This record gives sequence, structure tokens and C-alpha cells, in this order.
Amino acid sequence: MLHYGQLVQDCTISSVWDELKVSCNFEEARKVVSSFNTNNRWSKRGIAMVPTKLGISFSVKFMNQAGALVQVYSDGTVLLTHGGVEMGQGLHTKVAQVAASSFNIPLSSVFTSETSTDKVPNASATAASASSDLYGAAVLDTCQQIKARMEPIASRANHKSFAELAQACYIERVDLSAHGFHATPDVAFDWTHGKGTPYHYFTYGAAFAEVEIDTLTGDFHIRTADIVMDLGFSLNPAIDIGQQLILARYVPSRQGARRRLPWPTTVRHGGPDPGMGQRRDGGAPGLGSAARRRRRVFFLYF
Repeated sequence: MLHYGQLVQDCTISSVWDELKVSCNFEEARKVVSSFNTNNRWSKRGIAMVPTKLGISFSVKFMNQAGALVQVYSDGTVLLTHGGVEMGQGLHTKVAQVAASSFNIPLSSVFTSETSTDKVPNASATAASASSDLYGAAVLDTCQQIKARMEPIASRANHKSFAELAQACYIERVDLSAHGFHATPDVAFDWTHGKGTPYHYFTYGAAFAEVEIDTLTGDFHIRTADIVMDLGFSLNPAIDIGQQLILARYVPSRQGARRRLPWPTTVRHGGPDPGMGQRRDGGAPGLGSAARRRRRVFFLYF
């Protein structure tokens, strides 16, 4: 139970921490650093491990809502519009993947229109590490509406492709356009008393870093870093790793610090989670439950 009254469920920080401690070989690293510091007067090294817990949702309840517009064309292609803003974080790709998975069609058949309030009004800010959950769920709701309309036509014949089914639905005058909506459930917070459940779930992680500093000049560089993040069953592992490293970690730092180049390695598996598409947002990204994946990533430096 957290200090503001929210019950923490499916907490994996202990297993994430233990996995990181093994993967970074913490005890051996401590011995190596101690030996280096003993033998070097002006250069010193240090190591540290830090856990993280990130709440996913807007802390203001009314912002946890999202809309989407999906249109299926008679040739089997799909055009979708949602209220989120694509700014290089891969939101359009993830949301398109939700539609492709729902209709069981290739991602190449799904097209995303630019965000526009004449298509999807009253959109919340694309922030709080919640957009994939919000807009992915809104698109899923929309696709399910259309699929329900297509079902009677699909049950009459064995169509060879989604395009054939879409054409048959068009001939039968089935409405292949729908608006979907999602409101994050079970989130509320009493700001007067400081109590409530402001987050739908939490994302857990841990990081290890080894840093070397020149005690004469103050120049420093990070020799290595090892991160384990519990991101659930990721909609797109490449995007999630990029979010964690490039957007969350590649930030301006002190003059003299080295530039950092992320290099992803291992995908790990674990238990259930509540995110959209059986995933957890990482914070830079519901519904159902499925296998949890952990991503272990290394930094290389130059």
C-alpha cells in the first residue's frame, strides 16, 4: 500500500533488481572498481544501482480518455485517425499495429492520418507515458465495432482475404466506418485529502552504471550501463527500447561528458500485466494479461 492509499499489484521490482544484479555482475564490478581506485591517484571510478517505479496514467482523471476514427475501404485497406501526436516516439506505428492485429491484416494495409481535431476532438495531451494505452485501446474499440458489423457477412461464406470480406460488406451496404472511445478504468484521486488511485498500473525497472572521473579536471564519462525494464508484452520491442534509451537517456549533460550510443541485447519473459496489448508503457508506453518481457540493454560509449 502506497502512502496515498493505492494498492500496488503485480510488483516485479524484486525480480528485476535481482536479474540486474546478476547481469551486471555487481559484486565483481565492485571489486574491480575498488582495485582501480587503490592503484590510481587522480582517476576514480564508482558504481551504483538504482530502482525505478513509474505510475502510468494522468493524475487528473478527466485526461484519461481517448478517441479514434477507423475506416475500412472496400479494397481491404484501413485508414485510422486518433487523438495522439506522433513526435518520433512511434505512437502511430503502435496504434496501427493494434488495428492490423485486430483485423488480422498486414501492417502495410493500415494507414494513419495526421492528428486532427476535425476527426477526433477533445484530445488529451500526448504525455504521461499513457498515449499507447489510451489510443491503442480506443482504436481497438473501434475495430471491434466494425468487426461486429462484418461478422454476419463473414459467416455466410469463406472469404479468402480481408479484402474480399470488405468488398462483400460494401456490396451488402455495411457501415465500415466507426468512432471508438476509451476511458481508463479505476483511476481517481482526491486532491483535498491526498488519497486515491491515480495510476492504472506501474512500470518497474532498475539501472546499473559505472562512472570514471578525473579528479583534477572534473571530466567524467560513463564506462558502462546496464538496464532491466519490465515492459510487459511489448507491441513493438524496437520502439520501446528506443524510447527507454534514446528519448529517456540521451539528454544534454555536463560539458565533457561523452555522447552515448545505446545497444540493445536480450529479451526476457515473465508474468501478467495490465497494459494495452498486454504491455506496460516504459515512460518516455489497459487491457488483459499475458506474458511479461524484460529487456536488458547496454550502453556503449565513444
